[in-house]
Amino acid sequence: EGGNEKPRPESPEIRTINGVSSKIIAYYAQNCGKRPPFILAEDESALAKLVSDLYRDLCGEYPTQSVVKELRKSIAYAKNMMLPEERLGELDTGFEKFPELYREYGKALRDNEWMDYDDQMVYALRILRQVPEILHEFQARYHYFCVDEAQDTSRIQHAIVSLLAGAGGNLFLVGDEDQ
Repeated sequence: EGGNEKPRPESPEIRTINGVSSKIIAYYAQNCGKRPPFILAEDESALAKLVSDLYRDLCGEYPTQSVVKELRKSIAYAKNMMLPEERLGELDTGFEKFPELYREYGKALRDNEWMDYDDQMVYALRILRQVPEILHEFQARYHYFCVDEAQDTSRIQHAIVSLLAGAGGNLFLVGDEDQ
């Protein structure tokens, strides 16, 4: 009875970009003899407190919740747009010491061995760029990519997906041009 059965195609994997980044980091840790660079800080209140404390240290006053929220958005924006440190002062954050806060935030995360969700993509991209064996492994593992809500794709997300799609270019973007 064998022989007439057609091979079953693999089931597609559906992941967020952070899910893909997490897999890349875990693979790196497992196969390169490295420990994961940092632990994902999922406690939003701890990250907000960190930003609040840094603001207080830089300004000598307590920020409002809305200021902390805006600063966290600006930090995420800078990481997602892959802004170099020398361009951080160009962001319209309403806080002239934003570049210092950004640097201190990154240092505090590293000191605590934490990464935020945006760092997860930063580290995954760094691994893909610096460790060709891992890039090739993930290119071989995933042959086709479909990105939904492509209009919301940040520069770092685009860089990761473009590397993974590689020379094969099997990339399909779904987006809404009116957004």
